[in-house]
Amino acid sequence: MFQSPSNKSVLILMLFVVSIIFATPACSAEDRDKKRAGSDTSDYVAVVNGEKIPIEELNRKVDLIKQRYEGMGRPLESEQLKTLRENILNNMVEKELLYQETRKQGIEVAPAEVQNEFDKIRTKFPVPEEFQKKIKEMGYTEDILKQQIHENLAVKNLIDQEVVAQIKVTDEEVKAYYEANKTEFTIPEQVRARHILIKVGLDASDAEKEEARKKIREIQKKQENGSDFATLAKDYSEGPSSKDGGDLGFFSRGQMVEAFDNAAFSLEPGKTSDIVETRFGYHLIQVEDRNPESQKSFDEVKAMIREELQRQQVIQQLGPYIESLKQKYPVEINLSDAEKE
Repeated sequence: MFQSPSNKSVLILMLFVVSIIFATPACSAEDRDKKRAGSDTSDYVAVVNGEKIPIEELNRKVDLIKQRYEGMGRPLESEQLKTLRENILNNMVEKELLYQETRKQGIEVAPAEVQNEFDKIRTKFPVPEEFQKKIKEMGYTEDILKQQIHENLAVKNLIDQEVVAQIKVTDEEVKAYYEANKTEFTIPEQVRARHILIKVGLDASDAEKEEARKKIREIQKKQENGSDFATLAKDYSEGPSSKDGGDLGFFSRGQMVEAFDNAAFSLEPGKTSDIVETRFGYHLIQVEDRNPESQKSFDEVKAMIREELQRQQVIQQLGPYIESLKQKYPVEINLSDAEKE
């Protein structure tokens, strides 16, 4: 609906969403101080007002993201890794600047707030052992995790105080955005359908295809003779929705493959298609309901628009605020050409 996040908005999300720490492992404040105290220039990649950022921390973050891309079958090329490394270092420096300012201003975070966020993260793991295994894999302990939560909450409070509190989005701005972008709030025509699928592999033989057609025709006859479609789907469909009686819920044009789409959107509620062939196999489709294209009212979306406009302004104002901190606290970058690769 709205603009895609910029690099700066990614930083904001990192700061506002505490659970992001699982994607950016770091040291506790105590461990960090110990590691940074005796580092020479070959051991650290930046100094922020006397606080050294070890190259080990940067490498760990880069390696984690690199591994995630490799796991998705999208290994990063040399130039992409160089850019990623520079961006992560910039974010680390900015985070350090913000956190130092929280200490300068004496911004407090209640222990109960830290515990609440800690519990939210822990509840994402149904089995306690899985939680302990995860934080161990990331090089964490519960105390380090809580320290990271504390730092992120302190930075969030700082941004709320110094940036968010200064931003005012007027009712007129919200209304103007709605009027100028009504297409963003259009709900396309949708149908709710069930289907029965008999699978056919892409490399299926003619005999296998004929056997699948025979199965779907037999199911079709049962339905035409009065058998309940949902029951037939549970009994015979080979698709993942079979357990729900073939229910696919509501969907818009373009969410399904073209042949399926064309058949579903040509049916009136209560009607069943003829046999439809797609790359997945043979289908019978029954439409249960249809919603015409509609427009969300201003009252339905005004809160969402206000939040988005505020978010955009925070992104715009956070950059200058961080630049002002760079003038306040000296920053030295020690990322050599060799380290960028």
